[in-house]
Amino acid sequence: MDSDPFLLYFLTKHALWLDFDLLSNIAKHSAFLALWYWTLLKGRAPWVNHDWHKKYGPVVRVGVNHLSFSTHDAQKPIYGFGNKKVPSFAKDPEFSTPEVDNTVNIIVEIDKQEHARMRHMLSHAFANTNLFKHQDVIKRRTDEMLANFRGLREEDGKRGINFVKWSYYVTYDIMGEMCFGDLWEIQTQKQPLGKFHWADVITATTNVNDMLRAITVIPGLFSLVTWYMPKILQDTIVRHAEYANEYTQARLAMKTDTKDFLYHMLNDKSVPRPADSEIASHFQAMMLAGSITTATFLPGTMYYLCKEQRTLTRLTKEIRDRFPSESDIDARALTEDCPYLNAVCNESLRIYPPAGAAHLPRIVPDGGADIAGYWVPGGTRVSIHPWSLVHDEKNFREPNRFVPERWLPDEPEGQWGDKFETSLPFHSGPRGCLGKNLAYLEMRFIIAKLLWRYDVEWFDTTLDWDRDGMGYTVWKKPDFRMLLQERK
Repeated sequence: MDSDPFLLYFLTKHALWLDFDLLSNIAKHSAFLALWYWTLLKGRAPWVNHDWHKKYGPVVRVGVNHLSFSTHDAQKPIYGFGNKKVPSFAKDPEFSTPEVDNTVNIIVEIDKQEHARMRHMLSHAFANTNLFKHQDVIKRRTDEMLANFRGLREEDGKRGINFVKWSYYVTYDIMGEMCFGDLWEIQTQKQPLGKFHWADVITATTNVNDMLRAITVIPGLFSLVTWYMPKILQDTIVRHAEYANEYTQARLAMKTDTKDFLYHMLNDKSVPRPADSEIASHFQAMMLAGSITTATFLPGTMYYLCKEQRTLTRLTKEIRDRFPSESDIDARALTEDCPYLNAVCNESLRIYPPAGAAHLPRIVPDGGADIAGYWVPGGTRVSIHPWSLVHDEKNFREPNRFVPERWLPDEPEGQWGDKFETSLPFHSGPRGCLGKNLAYLEMRFIIAKLLWRYDVEWFDTTLDWDRDGMGYTVWKKPDFRMLLQERK
């Protein structure tokens, strides 16, 4: 990438300060475009954007027509439901292109009414009452992963368990069975390229999409890169869509009583039955978003627990004291009776929000709007920078430290006065993450069962999660490995 002449051309062409028109009166700092574009491409944007906010204040200009906010007061006007005077802000069409097969789904749909219909149709599947009934899926898939760890310890123990890879695999398995029910195991076992090939395709698709979204902001470069994209990358994106279509058609043809996600889509009588192509498109989105985000949380959490050894010791003790037998671990007890586990989850989601690497831009409605005391013209692209919000000392004491105790009111750290409302890892408003309940359930189960069964050691103590990682739309994680021993 460093030597690509077309990239150097575009960076040079747009190397100018943004110090003109109305937006220059709002933002105290405007990004030097060439530097910002290069930062995006190198995956360092979350940290650089945060540095700008620390230096220049709550509003920074990061594009010709893009304002970045780092104040919680901007959350409601940008991502909220709107009101009679100012409607809800539209999703930025530049970041909402259709899937490769030209279908749209709940993630990329721009039309507000269509999105509301899709959300209503899918909401029953993601309700806690339904998810608790399917906790056996999470248990079973987690047990399969842990059983694989036993073999890997003996075979490859000197290099540790690659928890980044296995986090992808277990969340992929969970989401797959939740979506497709009984069909999942049958279909994956038939795959000629192996059970986890779609998981590898999803990971590769995410990496390609991240790079494409990073360059979307660079005028003219998106078309050029997609034109010159290597065929293997194009084929990867297409294969993800093909897998979703194959599994959807096979599941539609299958007679089953399992109340998987497809069952809920087909049996919501309050909306018309969606077309097969729409169903497959939703599964494209769910298989990707539903596995990648939780697969980001898991190694991130274990990294911080290993780094702060006292937190790992305390959490392991809570899990083992609360559950005399591993079979006692269940969804309700994890939710209601494991306060430190829930504090760990909340702190991990704060310090390393899975979807917190990038901006999720919205468009200010015609006529303009007041955002956190700033009048912003209509048509402006605006967003909250979540990384800045949760690493701001005004919102959290010692924001760069992993301190689960801050979430426990009876602990001294729980009296720090942190502004918990600024941590919104699943975002909020009409486009807030529909899979929040499932994500929490997976997080609790997988961490609890792992620590109940194994004593965990950090393999590579030189690893630095921030220094060695990269942030695009989601995070590109460094290689995190653990040493595991059966509990004594």
